[in-house]
Amino acid sequence: MPVTIPLVLLHPYPADATFWNRLRTELHGSRPILAPDAPGFGGTPALPGWTIATAADRIADTIAQTTPGGRAHVMGLSMGGYTALALAIRHPNRVVGLVLADTRAGADDAAARTARRGAIADVRAGRRTAYLAQAISNLVADTAPQDVRDELAACVARQPDASLVDALGALAGRPDRRGELGAIASPTLVIVGTKDTITPLAAANELATGIRTTRMAQIVGAGHLSALERPQAVAEVVDEFLDGLPVPD
Repeated sequence: MPVTIPLVLLHPYPADATFWNRLRTELHGSRPILAPDAPGFGGTPALPGWTIATAADRIADTIAQTTPGGRAHVMGLSMGGYTALALAIRHPNRVVGLVLADTRAGADDAAARTARRGAIADVRAGRRTAYLAQAISNLVADTAPQDVRDELAACVARQPDASLVDALGALAGRPDRRGELGAIASPTLVIVGTKDTITPLAAANELATGIRTTRMAQIVGAGHLSALERPQAVAEVVDEFLDGLPVPD
């Protein structure tokens, strides 16, 4: 009897796993879904000094311990995409199908690392409100409805200062994985919002051309958080992609 492969959803910064609530209601119900929180997010214990590789290794352990055959489909968006990419490279036997949404393979450039350090300083100095307000405005398209913005703001407000700081350090310290893309054997779907200014089409194209077995989907009108802004459109392409994959033995 064929095994139903679960889908693991890896959330973006600075949200927690509730980020996926809208998408989960749109995905069809035949596939089990796991949505773990990154260290320190969503009430999970903090892990000072964690890295994207650390997070990927923890997800690999979760998949090994909780899924049939120790394998899963994995979808990550933004920070979750960095983790999913690291997982596919470091633990290829754990990933059946890979979905990389609004993310990139390259490391932060000097300007981005400087911005991360500035954000860490703001959070530590008690200026998180202004910093996060600006961050949220950049994460969604200018056409994003107010209820989406409010939901995101409420989610972000729940995350502790220390968790934001640790995640910013992990993001700034992640390696450039562009040279490793060719090693990914898992069938891969790359998703990008057409209004994503943080990881735009050029970054998506780099992933799509570097990975051997890749499809790409553009989500019209969505910004960086495409699965929050256009959950139905994202669910349609994800379901179509995963349903079309062969069932592993």
